[in-house]
Amino acid sequence: MDRHRMKLTNSATFVGIILMVLACFNVSWAEKDQMKVIYASDLDFLMDVPIAIEKGYFKEVGLDFEPVDVASFPTRMSMIPRSDISGAFVPSSTALFLSEKGVDLVTVCGIGNRTFDYAVLKDSPIKSIDDFTNRKIANLRKPSNPWLALEYDLVERGIKGYEIIQTADDAERTSMLLSGNVDVAMSSPAMTAKLGDQIRVVHSCSTSKYLWNSCGWFFKRAYVEKHPEAVRKFVQALGKARDLINNNPKEAVRIYSKYNNIDQSSNKKAFELAKFDSPPVIYTYGLVESYNMMRKFKLLKKPIDINTMVDGRFAKSLSERY
Repeated sequence: MDRHRMKLTNSATFVGIILMVLACFNVSWAEKDQMKVIYASDLDFLMDVPIAIEKGYFKEVGLDFEPVDVASFPTRMSMIPRSDISGAFVPSSTALFLSEKGVDLVTVCGIGNRTFDYAVLKDSPIKSIDDFTNRKIANLRKPSNPWLALEYDLVERGIKGYEIIQTADDAERTSMLLSGNVDVAMSSPAMTAKLGDQIRVVHSCSTSKYLWNSCGWFFKRAYVEKHPEAVRKFVQALGKARDLINNNPKEAVRIYSKYNNIDQSSNKKAFELAKFDSPPVIYTYGLVESYNMMRKFKLLKKPIDINTMVDGRFAKSLSERY
């Protein structure tokens, strides 16, 4: 074979190899599941998402994951109906409201668990919820889960004369409590870590295990039906992140702090992590109880079959009382 023909043969072989590589790349890209999810990186009970991003767990399971990080709760909720959104972290009360309005959502996985806590200044005469009569309380607005949890306990104990001051975030509640503009404020692990012994928790809501852990990852039913493998990979990646949280909490807090520009060294107390179930579960019973509480306070006008809002293919559904 002359040199010219050899060059042509080698060139053709090279081009053929390139085309094969490109073809394989295109196939693997086409097979990659795509997902666009709304969340907020500042919510520590969702820290499994930034950890999964940081550690490459979504890529590891083959999910083309696009997180939409939005701090504002109203903005997050207003974005859910958008056609390009696959799912979102949604509080159970909001999920039930959206369902009543015709937004077809199903929950596929729970979140990190905490309690709804209320704190006072260290020298306050308030010792428990029984002392909330005629007090000003900084809380999230009605009908949020924290509002519902506290209202339930106040009604059960026959507490009257209190005033709920609607607030937007920790910073506002902290400022109001320290300045004396309110007597009680919904607290958080971040607030407790920052203020240390300046405040003390006087009440943890009795319904927290229902109203908190019934919140979770809600996806549009149409997306789940079309992309069940993507949802499975999403939950799988969260499971990997939760293993890290449970086994290496210092690294988990480091990543969470990095994503939110938090200097944990300035805290007066250690930051307390939420409890993450690994493997992930769905608190179906909690969602039922949340629904019943909302019906009790006449926050829902239409009956909802909770079973239709739970897809137990991706995480174990806990439907028994706990």
